[in-house]
Formats: sequence, C-alpha cells, structure tokens
Amino acid sequence: MRSELLADTMADMTATMVAAAAARGAAVLLPIGVIEAHGPHLPTGTDAYIALALCRSTQRYAAAAGRETLIAPPYYWGINGVLGEFTGSFRIRAETAAALLTDVLDSLAANGLPNIYVVSHHGDRAHNEMILGVLQQAHAKGLTGARWLYAPRRWAMMGRLGQTGGEPIWVPWEPTPALDAFRTTGVFGVHADEYETAAMVRYFPETVDYAALRSLPPTPLTEQDLPEWRKGGESARRLTPGGYFGAPNPIDPDLWRHYDETAKIMAAAIATNS
Repeated sequence: MRSELLADTMADMTATMVAAAAARGAAVLLPIGVIEAHGPHLPTGTDAYIALALCRSTQRYAAAAGRETLIAPPYYWGINGVLGEFTGSFRIRAETAAALLTDVLDSLAANGLPNIYVVSHHGDRAHNEMILGVLQQAHAKGLTGARWLYAPRRWAMMGRLGQTGGEPIWVPWEPTPALDAFRTTGVFGVHADEYETAAMVRYFPETVDYAALRSLPPTPLTEQDLPEWRKGGESARRLTPGGYFGAPNPIDPDLWRHYDETAKIMAAAIATNS
C-alpha cells in the first residue's frame, strides 16, 4: 500500500510558493487524525486519510468560490482513548499532542498564514478536548484566525465538549438535507463503519483490504453501548474485538458523497466567514 498523506499539501510546495500564497492572503486547511486500529479492512491511518480527503474537496470548492486555501501536512499524532490498546494504535499523551498541535498552529502563523481551519476526523473525546484546549489557548494569545471547521458528528461533539457552536473558535455552518440523502444499512456505527469504508474505497482504494471486508458482519451494538465502549481498554475489546463498530460494508455506492456534500458546505462557510 502506498501513502498519499503528503500529496497536494504544503509539503509538495517550495518555500517561495508558500510565501507567495501567504502574501495573497491564502487560508490553511489543517487535516487532523490519529493512527489507530480500524478493523481488519481499513488502514490505521483512516482518520488522517479522510481528514485529508475532506480538505482536498473543500479546497476545490472554496477555490471555485474565489477563496484560496493551502492544505497543511496532516497532523496525525492525536489521542486514542478508546482503541489505544488495540494493535496498530499509537498511544500519544495529551500533553504531547497538545504541544505538537500548538507548535503547528504557531508555525503556520509565523509563516504568514494566521487563518487556519481545523478539520479533525476523529471522535475520541479526549482527542477533541485536546483540540478545544489548544484553540482556546490560541485565541487567548491573539491567534484568533485558528478555528474549528469540522469534527465528526459535529453538533453532538459540541455538546459533549460543553460548547454551543457560537463560541469564536468555531466556524459556523449548518447541515443540509443533502448530507442524509443516502441509503444506509440502519446499523448503528461510529468507527470503521459504512461511512468510513465508503470514503476510503472512493478516495484511497489501494489501502482497503477487500478480501477482509467482504466477510465482515455488522456489530450487534446500539447507542446504549457507546458509554461502555468509550471506556476503552477491556470494555472496547469485549464489545468490538474486531476493532470496528457498525456495518463495515456500505449498501449505497454513493455514500462517499456524504463527505463531498460536507466539503461543499464547509467551503461556503470559509468563503463567508473569512
């Protein structure tokens, strides 16, 4: 399998190109993920890959609306509080993750790119609390252009973090019916499920283990199992021994477009709230 985590990002640009984009007032999309187990069918970098795919699509739609953006190299050393003990997952301390993300934001600002949009595709509460703290501290020291554009299950996540979405760290946008205009299995899922599989098959097909995917049954779990699963450790192993939560096989070949529709909305939000 080959990695495309740096393709189409600032890592492919020369310093001169970055300086020119900064002088034009370009904003930055910062994809954030983790490296953790995603079942036997998806790569451990799934969250970072999907965050990058969202940034690529958002960049394209924002450009069509007249807003230039750069994509920062993905930050993938986030926190695995739930699946941290599964093989393939990296255990990053909260203070390490926060310090690194702070340095990334400060580096972008120092390069003349203070308008930074965080796109994080990882639902772990500890991970998102870390991002929240870093952004709040950034605003406290004057880096008010660093804002949170995307989190999985955005409005539920805001509530879990004690946020309303009206705080200055958030880029405001609302969902549209297009986000739900797809057929799903009806199986409750939150990790390495049909949505993530659909995205990986579409955007990074060479990373998917199709032989493993074909034989994977859905997990018999419901929303009531979430609190126990979120404890991680033995609880997560008992409920999801395969490292996935939901139905891995999508039934709608267009389900990947959920993310494309999300990118359209986010691009419009960037154009409006720059």
